[in-house]
Amino acid sequence: MLELQDFLYELNKYMDQSSTLKDAFNRLTETEKQLVLSQSPTHTSPVELAENAIKWHTAMQKEMGVTGEE
Repeated sequence: MLELQDFLYELNKYMDQSSTLKDAFNRLTETEKQLVLSQSPTHTSPVELAENAIKWHTAMQKEMGVTGEE
């Protein structure tokens, strides 16, 4: 279970960083956004990555019974 808790901790950091990346992406011009998307290996925008990270983290917390009240 310790490894799973470590994973959740790292997923939380990933969620935070993907949110920061999304904010930086949103400040780009449309041309810059297109450049970023064209170089993405999956053509997935940072906005979608951040949304998926939040969903994943929330699902893991629910599954593990983590309430965030510690």
